[in-house]
Amino acid sequence: MSRSRRRKRKTTTRVVAVVLVLLVVVMGFNVIRLYQKNQVYAAKQEALEQQLEDEKARKEDLSAYEEFTKTMDYVEQVAREKLGMVFGNEIIFKSDE
Repeated sequence: MSRSRRRKRKTTTRVVAVVLVLLVVVMGFNVIRLYQKNQVYAAKQEALEQQLEDEKARKEDLSAYEEFTKTMDYVEQVAREKLGMVFGNEIIFKSDE
């Protein structure tokens, strides 16, 4: 081979090597950035799942309260606490406070 071909081949090899190194570096930065985004999304997902569980528990509590409001015990409780009503055979003792 002639000298010019060797130089050309060395130059081409170096250019290809530099391009490959730059490609690897850029891909590395992108992988790191995507990994960080993935961590943020995983944390958000965990928070949302916890919020969903809390809301399911709240729904169960509200369902139980709804069932309680349909009972006579609830009616008696409201009549006593908010309306001050009592049964006819009850005696109420009031303090002097």
